[in-house]
Amino acid sequence: MSPSVPEPVPASTPPAPSAPGALMAAVLGVIGYSCSVACTRYAKDADKAPAMRARIELLRMSAAKVGAFDAIIRIGADEGVDVPASAERFLGSLGDVDDRLRPHDWVERLVKTYLSFGLLVDFGMALTDSLPPRVRDAVLEALSEDRFGSFAAAELMADLDGDPQLAARLGLWGRRVAGEEIGAIQLMLARFPELAGGEQGSARLGAVLSSGATSRMRGLGLRV
Repeated sequence: MSPSVPEPVPASTPPAPSAPGALMAAVLGVIGYSCSVACTRYAKDADKAPAMRARIELLRMSAAKVGAFDAIIRIGADEGVDVPASAERFLGSLGDVDDRLRPHDWVERLVKTYLSFGLLVDFGMALTDSLPPRVRDAVLEALSEDRFGSFAAAELMADLDGDPQLAARLGLWGRRVAGEEIGAIQLMLARFPELAGGEQGSARLGAVLSSGATSRMRGLGLRV
């Protein structure tokens, strides 16, 4: 009898890389979407700026948001996430809050952008807690370049210090803006529950937004 020839053993194939988690894709998507919204808003504010220096600074900030979005795209690509595709899901997710909040003058416009996009930044930063540490650190670095808060404070503080009536008016306006923006973000969470990761996550994000609104109002010297 001829010796049996062993069957060839197929070469082992490495496991396919796991698809990126739905949560990571959603978080990077909503952060990318927020960058695109801020870019558009800063450009619109630049068009209404009463002085050329403010106009130029806002246009620079708008361009920086494009750079931040590009950075988020690169971070996502390293993790197998198509950030533009993920961000597209969130188009229109803030509803008509922008149309409902029509500023009457430059100072109201500054307060609106300062609070509404500041709260979006707080929201995005809170969402990064669910990311792997190296991804989280890279995202936070990409988001850290926003200068609008210091810009708005510098534009507003001198006027507010000498005009209690203006401070009272902007305090009322700011509370309205914060309430509308928080409501819009909560509706986004209801539509995309994977962002919160459960009831405890929703409660935590709600607390982050409430605390952010309070600290940002006080940062401008406005009554909460």
